[in-house]
Amino acid sequence: MARDLSSEWKSVRVALALGALVTLGCSQGGDPKPIDIRDFSEARPVNDSLKKLVPVGTPVPRAQALMEQSGFKCDPQMRSAITVDVVTGKLGSGPPTLECWNSNRISLGLQHRDWTVVYRYDSAGVRDVTAGYIIQP
Repeated sequence: MARDLSSEWKSVRVALALGALVTLGCSQGGDPKPIDIRDFSEARPVNDSLKKLVPVGTPVPRAQALMEQSGFKCDPQMRSAITVDVVTGKLGSGPPTLECWNSNRISLGLQHRDWTVVYRYDSAGVRDVTAGYIIQP
């Protein structure tokens, strides 16, 4: 009894095509995926990823929610930054910031990298992001 392989291959191709369409449909237009800070060991790639995750103009509550989905804790007060006027030496308030932080273990768990992310914003939303870290024992 001979099997009709062409019809079986056609079924497989149709199933693969449908699977690809479903995958494409689900991945486009959805929310951006949060970042996993454990994937990073330098600040520059984190800055680049955060600029994609939270583009300029993003409302601050949305930026905070995305950071918290990524495992960060954020300052809910969204206080203004303190600045120093280098000419007069006086303290003043700078643009408001949203500060977020996270930590991950490195060096076989003997140290940890403490990340700090600062979003500067105005009434139109997020304007800039800066990420940095220190390594602690």
